[in-house]
Amino acid sequence: MSSSVAIKFNKVTKSYTLYGSQRDQLLSTLNLTKIGFKLKAPKKEFIALNDISLEIPKGQRVGIIGRNGSGKTTLLKLIGQNFSPTSGQVKVSGKIQALMTSGIGFHDESTGRENIHTALSFNEIPVEEYDQVVEEIIEFCELGEFIDQPFKTYSLGMQSRLQFACVTAVKPDILIVDEVLGAGDVYFSVKSSLRMARLVESGANLILVSHSMQQIIQYCERVIWIDGGKIIEDGKAIDVVKHYEKFMFELSLAIEKTEGVIPEETVAEDSIPEETVAEDSIPEETVAE
Repeated sequence: MSSSVAIKFNKVTKSYTLYGSQRDQLLSTLNLTKIGFKLKAPKKEFIALNDISLEIPKGQRVGIIGRNGSGKTTLLKLIGQNFSPTSGQVKVSGKIQALMTSGIGFHDESTGRENIHTALSFNEIPVEEYDQVVEEIIEFCELGEFIDQPFKTYSLGMQSRLQFACVTAVKPDILIVDEVLGAGDVYFSVKSSLRMARLVESGANLILVSHSMQQIIQYCERVIWIDGGKIIEDGKAIDVVKHYEKFMFELSLAIEKTEGVIPEETVAEDSIPEETVAEDSIPEETVAE
């Protein structure tokens, strides 16, 4: 991979095995079907990403857009190297910080301060700078006395504050943000946006997933539109967003004309769980290889 490329996907496909029930999933995971146990329903293969190829140069700000279930989160998790593709190659160059589902990776019973120390343990911070980084996180998230209360007592907005502060405390080479900036009050959203802008200006790659086209246009120079696990369009942010909004508007009109009856193809796609549900609920062992 060229030294100027941060992320490269080469004919990447990611699929999952879906089961009709937890019982069927357990039987398959333990290989009990080989000794006579039968599944109540046939297992199915869900292709989250299908033959994706792309390159993202270092320093580029890229937005990922698409409907729920289109494959956006799967793409992010492959970039974050949470798991491997079913086929194809994913190459990533640089230190990654990912801000995805609020609360993930933080311990409910631990205090905010304890979670800060846990989060920073994954970063190579010089000893002489460590205490300063901790204090900067505490100051930025503005949780006051709650910083020493259990994480489970925090509201969603408070969890987002702490998580964002921890993830952005140390400059990454690649910053992944998935729909978290909208969780919180306007004041903190502006504060978070300013910090993210500074990180981008310092040369970090930004990979942003959002349903807010305003955020996408504000932060991204390039946009990749994904639907059904495939890239529909990849190009200049304003152009791709314009085409995507036209598509969504026409889809809405089609639904209205059928008096609230969702087209069959939309039902089929939306009946598949959101990526984070489908993926996180399926142990890696059950992923179709």
